[in-house]
Amino acid sequence: MPSDRITIGRFSTLTHLSQKALRLYDRKGILVPDIRDRFTGYRYYTVSQIESALRIRTLCTLGFGLAEIGEILSAHASGDQETLRRMIAKRMKEAQTEIARLEKVTSLLIENRDFSELFAMNVSEPKIKEIPAMRVISGRRTGTYEEVCGEVSVALMAVIFSPENQKNGVAITGPFLSLCYDSEYRETDADIEMAIPIQGPVAVSDPRYMVRTLPAAKVISVVYRGPYDHDGFSVAFEKAFRYAAERGLEPTGPDRQVYLNNPDETPAEELLTEVQIPVAG
Repeated sequence: MPSDRITIGRFSTLTHLSQKALRLYDRKGILVPDIRDRFTGYRYYTVSQIESALRIRTLCTLGFGLAEIGEILSAHASGDQETLRRMIAKRMKEAQTEIARLEKVTSLLIENRDFSELFAMNVSEPKIKEIPAMRVISGRRTGTYEEVCGEVSVALMAVIFSPENQKNGVAITGPFLSLCYDSEYRETDADIEMAIPIQGPVAVSDPRYMVRTLPAAKVISVVYRGPYDHDGFSVAFEKAFRYAAERGLEPTGPDRQVYLNNPDETPAEELLTEVQIPVAG
């Protein structure tokens, strides 16, 4: 076989990338074999592609996803330094966040807590509350929790603090909250409504946002202290649903999360979120 034709098995050995990974990179268009035999249809890699494969392996080690790797390789090939700097800065921020999370884990483990205490230490005991009806401005979208809550909150604040609404005396009357309409956890297409309690005559020109009244509700309330991550909220929700089951209360939804302090002014470890599970019975 000519030296410039490398089978996938041999290429896997040379690059320390599994054949499964190479086939995935091929399907995604990240690393496609350069040569196709016109008689057999078999495809071969070339010597010049070894360097590309090693770059991909390095980027995987650094934690970049496949879509990001494709974008980085394209930017590198075209000399797009701005995109490269942006992607590196984004990954660095993600790495720093992960480092902070692992440092917190290390600190908790060093304290040698009993596991039952460790799981419960940042979550209050459940209790029943009566929540009155609440007038809010809100927007409902699908996406990740972070995207929807962040982007819709910014848009709602822009409406509230527009010159017209400020002239009319529109004011925020309570903490921001989100309502989740899904019957199961969804990673990237969660159905979420972000809402801000308000008073005053609100002018809304964007049809994506509306003023409405959230109905009064009987809820199971649990307060969670800590970062906005799924693990912490899972403990809070588990406590709330266990409490409901033990007392024969039927969750009715949608679940609410009330953000009791400002994430822009509060350390992640001190953030307070009230999980509210509407119930009947």
